[in-house]
Amino acid sequence: MPASPLALSTCWHADRTTDGAALLRQATDLGFSSVELSHNTRFNLWPGILAERPSSRAPRIDVLHNFCPVPVELLRPHPNAYEFSDPRPTARRLAERHSFATLEAAATVGARFVVLHLGSAGPRHIADPLESLALHGQLGTRNFVRQKISTIRTLEKAFHETWPRVEEILLRLGEKASSLGLRLGLECREDPREIPPDDFWDLLLARLPAPTFGYWHDFGHAAGKHWLGFLDHAQHLRRLAPRIIGVHLHDYHPEKGDHLPPGQGLIPFRDLLPLIPSGTHFSLELSPDVSADDVRASLSWWNQNRISPS
Repeated sequence: MPASPLALSTCWHADRTTDGAALLRQATDLGFSSVELSHNTRFNLWPGILAERPSSRAPRIDVLHNFCPVPVELLRPHPNAYEFSDPRPTARRLAERHSFATLEAAATVGARFVVLHLGSAGPRHIADPLESLALHGQLGTRNFVRQKISTIRTLEKAFHETWPRVEEILLRLGEKASSLGLRLGLECREDPREIPPDDFWDLLLARLPAPTFGYWHDFGHAAGKHWLGFLDHAQHLRRLAPRIIGVHLHDYHPEKGDHLPPGQGLIPFRDLLPLIPSGTHFSLELSPDVSADDVRASLSWWNQNRISPS
């Protein structure tokens, strides 16, 4: 079976240009036939994107990552600038309004998917002590396990208190997405306080109708949580496989972080890629610090290593 196409997320290069047409052309020049417009796609890039899209050389725009284009009032792009989980009604209305705008933008450019962050619950930086212990060789010690259990209990309680207001907004977005022929990918996040806690994905997805809603797996984020013991990466993929619709592909290393080119971190892709259902969308989501040569090498890696699901 041929390798599935790999899209390039414009998170890699959107900050380095003011020309939306050039943004798309660079993806084509690197060998990509499709792109994901990331949450750092500023509004001044939009006219060029629309002008270039009809070109025969332009890559397909398959995915938009909320919020896209960036809301004009924000001083810098940030996907969590407004959250569905915010206790302040005004902030939740802004999150909903700009998400609806992303859906409209996605329909305008013929995208199939919109990726959403769901918000957060619980104290900020609650997992920082666990990361510090792990980096100092105390992963799995009694002190580490005690703190991890306490952290999980705190986050689960906060999630239950927060979820109703998130679900209310998601269901309205789902109605709009369905009318536009879009699917909403709910992304696995790296910060344990971002919702949902990973043991609650089944509960959450059971309340949100397929095919409009699906799970969007982020390899780097899940790998970081696997390292800290919040989830088992392979088990997590097996459990959620029926609802996976998209993937952010990048590597992870505890000391270097994520958004690394595949093969430059510790993720066992050869074991994990076969667990992804066929037909799933893949976007390469690399740090802006990655070189163009490494972007090309990542695409070559993908074409050589993509394993057909059994």
